[in-house]
Amino acid sequence: MKGLVESQIGYRDLAEKYEAINRRLEERLQHEIAKNKEKDLLLIQQARLAAMGEMITTIGQQWRRPLKSLSHLIQDVKEADEFGEIDGQFIDRFTRESMMQINLMSRAINDFRKFYKPDQEKCTFSVGDAIEDALFIFSQTFKDHGIEVGFEYRGQQPAFGYPNEFSQAVLHILTNARDAFVESGSSSRILTIKIFETEQFITAEFTNNAGGIEPSLMKTIFAPYFTTKPHGTGLGLYMTKKIMENMNGIVTVENTGEGARFTLFVPKVSAAVKADY
Repeated sequence: MKGLVESQIGYRDLAEKYEAINRRLEERLQHEIAKNKEKDLLLIQQARLAAMGEMITTIGQQWRRPLKSLSHLIQDVKEADEFGEIDGQFIDRFTRESMMQINLMSRAINDFRKFYKPDQEKCTFSVGDAIEDALFIFSQTFKDHGIEVGFEYRGQQPAFGYPNEFSQAVLHILTNARDAFVESGSSSRILTIKIFETEQFITAEFTNNAGGIEPSLMKTIFAPYFTTKPHGTGLGLYMTKKIMENMNGIVTVENTGEGARFTLFVPKVSAAVKADY
């Protein structure tokens, strides 16, 4: 009887020790999860700041041409006044052309605000329209670097996710393509964009002819702080990966014969509805 009691006490002590160990392990696990979450939030914040800096530079380039046009229009007013040419027709033309340039500048600012205003909830959005918005922001930059864009746009392609964040992902891909062209020094610079549909996803392919990616770098290209650029942050493609995963999507990269192809997979509305049931 005494041995049985001692045995029960021993088992109880052992169980308490295991329970204490499990509690400590759980506490350590929760601590590490919190640390990793904090690290991810910091990386995302840094990526957003880097992207905002890139966007401000891009907007400056977008504004250069409208500002130049407005400057010419204002100079024309002075010359027209000196020669007595200001009449109703002149005023109408001046107003129309000035407002056209101001609207272009206003759209660039609105797009900037839209891209960096987080979506509160997932919703249905057009992948094609989101790409068009991003291309508008980058249009002047691509012109300055002699980059030709071919966009095979077919219909609305309704997807389900965060449209603003998706546009940010597209901007990161466009930035990467521009930098690849500049680094390669190639004279022929073509970026081809195609949209396809699969059973579950709307896919957007971005294919460039900038020479491709070193095969040994493929496994680390989406890692945080990985960059081959002298002044790069290494956060753009990492942020793209996080954005796509947050929408239950995927981003992939592969080399083609002449360059690299990035593909963004966004869940279709029908696939997203099935996943909820």
